[in-house]
Amino acid sequence: MLGVTGKTMQSQPNYPEMKGQDKKQFALGESRKGLLEELHSYGFAVQNDYFDECTMNDLQVILKSARWLYAGEDNEGSTPAKDKKAGNLAQTSRASNNNNFHFTEIDKEMLQTLIASNGRISSLALSRKLDVPLTTVQRRRKRLESEFLEFAYSLKLEKLGWRRADLLVSTHKGMTSAVGKELLSHSGVTTVCRSIGEHTIDLHAELVFKNNAELLNMIEWIKSFDGVKDVIWTEPVETMGRNGSVPQKVIQQL
Repeated sequence: MLGVTGKTMQSQPNYPEMKGQDKKQFALGESRKGLLEELHSYGFAVQNDYFDECTMNDLQVILKSARWLYAGEDNEGSTPAKDKKAGNLAQTSRASNNNNFHFTEIDKEMLQTLIASNGRISSLALSRKLDVPLTTVQRRRKRLESEFLEFAYSLKLEKLGWRRADLLVSTHKGMTSAVGKELLSHSGVTTVCRSIGEHTIDLHAELVFKNNAELLNMIEWIKSFDGVKDVIWTEPVETMGRNGSVPQKVIQQL
């Protein structure tokens, strides 16, 4: 678009006009240090050389964009209907293709800490550990837990006198699905999965049982199914250590 002077003017995004608290917050961030600190609270790696080359105006534009992007999450209940609808569409888009989700360094550190603590760490402790504002931690934690994390309780069976075994089932005659459904009808079977790798194993089932007699009866019952060729079993007897449910490289490469 041409201005009065005839020079080409760059079009700017149509950000919502800042009012009240937003203007106050923006005024507080007028110093370079203030701008960088607030950008850091939104997850930007401000130690990056890129930010050293940014002018004050550049930093203000980036900060304004960050506030606009997070407005729908920070102001739930007070966001205008039009902006809220846009925020919902953005969330739907992210949910439908999580591979496009941008993970900041803070997101990665939060994921590592949450997984290591099995979700037991409080948002306040997380805020202090990462040196990030509590509101930022709460906002990001809510998103990570709703889209990328799963938590579940499990009984310590050995302390209750129960045991756990893995049943590896070989099938034929195209009966894998039927056999899997039949296995799930047994109250002692917790999970059944199709498996690939070893060509003689088609199903992997987890069984909770009390004693050897119960295990042997279960194996004989499965062998009686139409379509079952063989059943073998393994039982874990000692946990030698844990590296966590997710390798560190998975989070580092996000």
